[in-house]
Amino acid sequence: MSEELLQQMLDYKEIIELKARFGRLADAKDWEGFKNVFTPDATFDLGNGQLMHGGETYAYAVRDMLKGATSLHRFLMPEITFEGPTEARGIWMINDYNEWQPDPKTGERCGYKGYGREYETYRKINGAWKITSWRLRYDRLDPLPREPLPKSIAGGPDTLRDDAYLSAVVNPRGS
Repeated sequence: MSEELLQQMLDYKEIIELKARFGRLADAKDWEGFKNVFTPDATFDLGNGQLMHGGETYAYAVRDMLKGATSLHRFLMPEITFEGPTEARGIWMINDYNEWQPDPKTGERCGYKGYGREYETYRKINGAWKITSWRLRYDRLDPLPREPLPKSIAGGPDTLRDDAYLSAVVNPRGS
C-alpha cells in the first residue's frame, strides 16, 4: 500500500469523526466545541440565497434556534472525495429530529423529522480537518404529531422522558 493511499484512508477516517462530532456536539448543546468543527471563515448556505459566514456565527445561530429543544442528528452513507492532500468534499444523508417544549396549556408538541443531504467542503489545517462550507437540502420534512405524549404503560408520567430520569441516565454533554 502506498504512503499516499494510507494517508488518504486516515484522512477519510478523520473526516468521518469530524462529522460525528458535528452531530454529537450540536445535540449535546456544546456550542464552544461545535464552533470548532468549522473554519473561522466557513460559509453556510441556508437556502433561498441566504448565506452565513463564520463558524462561530453559525454555531451561535444554531444554539439560538435549538434553545430548549431536543435534537438528534444522524449522518449516513458518506461520499468523501479528496481534491488534494488538504482539501476534500463530502455528501451525507441526514436524518434529524428536532422537538421544542410542548405548549404548556395544551401539551401539543412542536417539532419535525427531516430527511435529506448535507454537502460540505473540508480543509486540513495544522493537521486537523475542519468544515469550510456547509449546505443542507431536505427531501422531506415531517412535522411531529401535535398530540400530547401518551402516558406510560404504568399509567403515570412518561418515565422515558421524565426530567429526573433523564438527568440520572443521560450525560448532558453527550460523551
